[in-house]
Amino acid sequence: AYDYLVLATGATHSYFGHDEWAPFAPGLKRIEDAMAIRRRLLSSFEQAELAPDRDWEALLTFAIVGGGATGVEMAGAIAEMARQTLKRDFRRIDPRSARVMLLEAGPRLLSTYPERLS
Repeated sequence: AYDYLVLATGATHSYFGHDEWAPFAPGLKRIEDAMAIRRRLLSSFEQAELAPDRDWEALLTFAIVGGGATGVEMAGAIAEMARQTLKRDFRRIDPRSARVMLLEAGPRLLSTYPERLS
């Protein structure tokens, strides 16, 4: 049972006129996109493990732009991966120290939903 069913659909992603961002900010619309993002995330943790000194901090900082349903879900998934799934998989770094930033231009997250749900 549930009070609300939230479906987040979409066919394309937007870089708001900045298509040059595409190589650094992959969209998430297909299974292949999700697999590529997962691969990049895991690669960042692996690179951080091999990085000298504290150079790993930049590799473990993840910025998600857009506080809609996909952005909120992505931020939560990355945080869960770092704090739960990978917490015992590395010797030199602590994956739980990863920073996950969720950036939204508007006044609140999930702004397309009623305020009491966001």
